[in-house]
Amino acid sequence: MRDPYEVLGVQRSASAATIRSAYRKLAKKHHPDNNKNDPKAAARFAEINTANEIVGDEDKRKQFDRGEIDAEGKPRFQGFPGGGAGGRAGPGGGFE
Repeated sequence: MRDPYEVLGVQRSASAATIRSAYRKLAKKHHPDNNKNDPKAAARFAEINTANEIVGDEDKRKQFDRGEIDAEGKPRFQGFPGGGAGGRAGPGGGFE
């Protein structure tokens, strides 16, 4: 999915009220019931809803801005805890 800010047409610094307003306008414009002859209307509407679920929710918005979740709201890989040793045994713990 595209960047949720881009989907809603707002800047990253937009207020919650601006995001809410942009979402409502786009949802009304692209709702499948208002675009019965457009086969892509449902997909656009779903994309708008997903974008709003992320940037319209304060906690998810912060997670997205920090790079913790992607544009679909799924967690991004953050690596293994402790950094790991690359799978190689160190001195005294190796194989003989």
